[in-house]
Amino acid sequence: MHTRRIVIGVALLGAVALALGFFWPFRRQPSTLQLPGVVEIQEVRLGSKIGGRVEKVEIQEGAIAEPGQPLVVFAVPELQAQRQQLQARLLQAEADLDKAKNGPRPEEKEAARAVVEAARARWERLKAGWREEEKRQARSEQETAQADLQLAREEFDRVEKLYRQGSSSRAEYDAAKAARDRALGRNAAAVAHLEMLQAGSRPEDIAEAAAQLEQAQANYDLLLAGTRSEDLAAAEARVAEMRGKLNEIEANLNEATVRAPERVLVEVVAVRKGDVVQPNQAILRVLRADDLWVKAYVPEPAVGQVRLNQEAEVTVDAYPQKRFRGAVTYIASESEFTPRNVQSADERRHQVFAIKVRVADPQGIFKSGMAAEVTLPLQ
Repeated sequence: MHTRRIVIGVALLGAVALALGFFWPFRRQPSTLQLPGVVEIQEVRLGSKIGGRVEKVEIQEGAIAEPGQPLVVFAVPELQAQRQQLQARLLQAEADLDKAKNGPRPEEKEAARAVVEAARARWERLKAGWREEEKRQARSEQETAQADLQLAREEFDRVEKLYRQGSSSRAEYDAAKAARDRALGRNAAAVAHLEMLQAGSRPEDIAEAAAQLEQAQANYDLLLAGTRSEDLAAAEARVAEMRGKLNEIEANLNEATVRAPERVLVEVVAVRKGDVVQPNQAILRVLRADDLWVKAYVPEPAVGQVRLNQEAEVTVDAYPQKRFRGAVTYIASESEFTPRNVQSADERRHQVFAIKVRVADPQGIFKSGMAAEVTLPLQ
């Protein structure tokens, strides 16, 4: 009897084991994974590369700033003065460049051409010598002077003979002698002038005229050729240099206003009006309003069921009635032990993988460090 009961008990246990083995694959699996997490927001420290004296603070701590909104403005009168100087120098450089491109004015070319023609005419005149009309005139003047000299000589001889005979006075003698000498001088001058005309221009004068013609022609050719390519390149380089310096000043002037790089939440404003700030010093601490996520940790057995871009649902303790949609944007490639500040349902000895769930927050509800809960549908 006792043996029979044992056999029946063993049979029942076997039947139960067989049933459990048959229905075990159809056990119910959890459809979601609940993960505790923490809200994290990207922090950015803003400042200016030039610094200076704070002129205006146009934002308050805790305010939301839109992209490009001025936050802090510095007073930079020195840079503004330098910009005006560079703008004037740029205008001058551009004017020099235009002048180099345009070359000499038509009036300058015409004036140079006139100088060439005048120099050529003088050279040709000197090379050709005196005109025949001038030579005939000089010959006629010389003949007249010679006739006057002959007459003056005869008159002097007659007066001199009378003077020796005592029939003429000393005054008449002196007058006749002076008239003869004047006639002699005029005749000598006429002879010399005639010889000069017959000889023509001196070689030195012709050579000088030829050199002046070459110089005038060279100047005219220089004006016709326009600006040298080297001078044009130098003018273009000066313009480029001035534009580069002006762009540098403009960049520094842009640094005089610290602006929001994107939509941010202002956490700390470390300056006030009148403060003097060193270059590259952080003066604002802001949080990127559109760059926040919830960091959670997935136990190792469930990490294979989490995918990138997988939809998730996020709740925070401060607003338990609100549910926010998010997506998994990061899954750690290296495991770690559960951090102390996360109360995971699994034992701490189990390894976990960190994930990030990106969440949109148009209302500005999320704060850095908030406790959150992530609900992931399992695949």
